[in-house]
Amino acid sequence: MQKQQKEQIQNHLREFLTEVDNEFMELQGGTFAYLETGEFFTKTEHDKYIQKKLEVYKIEVFATINHTSEKEAYIKNDQLLINKKSGKPKYKKLKLRDRYEGGNFNIVYTNRLEEIQNMKLNNNEKLVFYVLRDYIQYPTNCVVIKDEIPSIKELEPLIGLTERSIINVLKALEEKILIKRVQHGHKKAIYINPEYYASGKDLEIETLKLFGLLECDNNKINSYIEDNN
Repeated sequence: MQKQQKEQIQNHLREFLTEVDNEFMELQGGTFAYLETGEFFTKTEHDKYIQKKLEVYKIEVFATINHTSEKEAYIKNDQLLINKKSGKPKYKKLKLRDRYEGGNFNIVYTNRLEEIQNMKLNNNEKLVFYVLRDYIQYPTNCVVIKDEIPSIKELEPLIGLTERSIINVLKALEEKILIKRVQHGHKKAIYINPEYYASGKDLEIETLKLFGLLECDNNKINSYIEDNN
C-alpha cells in the first residue's frame, strides 16, 4: 500500500475516533457524561464504548472493501470463500455455569479472606456470615431458602440465635460492607458482598451496583451502540 493511501486511512481513523470521543464530556473524578442523554459513564464504560464503536467501524470498512472489490474487480474475499466451502460446524461456547450444570459452586477469593480476618468479627458475626453465605442464590448473590427470601424469624433455627441478636449482627455486618439489606415487600433481602463470596462469575448487574462493584455495564454500552447504528 502506498504511503499516501496509508496516511489517508490513518487520518480518516483519527477523525472517526475524535468524533466518537466528542460524544462525551469528561467530568471531575474521572467520569464522563454522554452529551446527547446526559447519562454518566465510568472511565471503563467510556473506553469500552469507543472500543465497540471502533469494532463496528472496522467491520463496516472491511465490508465496503469486499463489496467494492467484488463489484468493481469481480474479486471475492478468499477467506469468505474458504468459510463457505469448509462448512465448519459452529460450536456454542458454554458459559461457566452451564459447564457445571447439575452441581452448585461458590467462589471465595483467597486475597479477601485475610481482609475478613482483619475485620475482627466476633463469634456471632462469624456465625451469621458463614451460615448465610452458603444460602446465596445464583446469579443474585441473595440469601434464599426454599426459593424464598427468609424472614429474621425463619433464620432463628438455622443460625441458633435469637431474632434480636440476628438483627444486631446483620447491622454490624452491613456496616462492614459484608452484606447489604434491601426491602422486598415486608421482608428485607440479604445480599452477600460478592467481593468476599460469590455464587458464580456472571452475577446480576443490580447486585454489582449494590456494592459499587460495577466498572462497566455492558448492557448499557450495547444499547448505545445499537441505537447509533
